[in-house]
Amino acid sequence: MKTPDFLDKLVGLFQNAIASLQENKQLKSENAQLKSDNADLQTQLNTATSTSKDLQTKLDAVTASLNADELDKADTEAKLATLEQLSTQLESVSTQLPVAA
Repeated sequence: MKTPDFLDKLVGLFQNAIASLQENKQLKSENAQLKSDNADLQTQLNTATSTSKDLQTKLDAVTASLNADELDKADTEAKLATLEQLSTQLESVSTQLPVAA
């Protein structure tokens, strides 16, 4: 009876070995798929990062342009205020001048 027990154990070992090999093969396949998915995600991340940097550069340029426009607007408003003040002064002076007959 020892021989059948030994054979049963030997068959069990082979079955476990085969199951382990199949599981290992499956895990390797899953690992390869995960690596592929990871590479795809890394590519998407790199693309998104590049796009984000491009958008940030454009945003910075627009912000700088708007800031320059705001400075120009403020300068124009100051000049306009000065012109209005000079116009008021000119009107005041012109009303004080004697009218030639």
